[in-house]
Amino acid sequence: MRHNFIDRYAALDSPLHILEPRTKLLAFTALIVGVLSIPATNGFLFFIYAFAIAIMMGFSQVPLNYIVGRALLLLPFILLASLAAPWKGYLGFGVLFVRAILCLILLILLTNTTRFAELLRGMRKLGCPQILAMNLSFLYRYLFVLTEEAMRMKQARDCRRTASAPFKEELKLLSSMLGTLLIRSFERAERMHSAMLSRGYSGDFPVISPRKFSWHDLAFLSVVTLFIVSTFCFTNR
Repeated sequence: MRHNFIDRYAALDSPLHILEPRTKLLAFTALIVGVLSIPATNGFLFFIYAFAIAIMMGFSQVPLNYIVGRALLLLPFILLASLAAPWKGYLGFGVLFVRAILCLILLILLTNTTRFAELLRGMRKLGCPQILAMNLSFLYRYLFVLTEEAMRMKQARDCRRTASAPFKEELKLLSSMLGTLLIRSFERAERMHSAMLSRGYSGDFPVISPRKFSWHDLAFLSVVTLFIVSTFCFTNR
C-alpha cells in the first residue's frame, strides 16, 4: 500500500522544495488569510492572487494534472459548502467557491513541497502542541495500515459469498466488520507502541538532514509579505 497520498511530490528539488518548513507554513498561511480577506466585490484581486498562485505552481514542479485531480476530488465538498449559504446569492456563491479553490491549491502546494515529517517539525518549532503533532504523525504513518486491514477484511467477505445479501443483512455484516476492525486496530496499536518503545521512541520522530533557514527563505518571505501588503493597500484605496 502506498501511503504518500499527502506529500507524493515532496521529494522534488524545486525553488519551493528547498525552503525551510517554517518559511512555507508562515508564507502559505499568510496567503490563505489574504485570499479570505479579499472583498467580495473586488474581482481583480482574485485574479491577481490566482496569477500569483499559478506562478508558484510553475516553480513547484508539481504536475498540473495532479493538482487538478486533487482539486476535483474535493470539488463536491466545496460545492456543498458554497450551496449551504443560499442567502448570499450568485455573487456570494461564486466568491466562496473561488476562495475555496485558491486555498485548496495553496494547501496542495504546501503539502507537496514539504515532507510531512518536516512539516510537523516546522509546526512544533512554531509552537504547535506536541500531542497534536504526534497524533497527526501517527495518523499519517499508520492510516495506510488501517486501510489495508479494511481491504483485507472486505476481500475475505467477498470470497465467502456468491451474491449480495438483503440490506439489513448487509448492514449487520458491516457493523460486525467495523467492530472487528476496531478491535484489531487496538491490538495492532499496542504491538506498534511496544515495538517503538523498545527502539527508543521518546515522542518525536527525527528528521534526517533537516533544512535550515537561509537567504532563500528570507527572500521568499519578503516577496510574499510585499505582495500581501501591496494587495491590502490596493484594497483600502
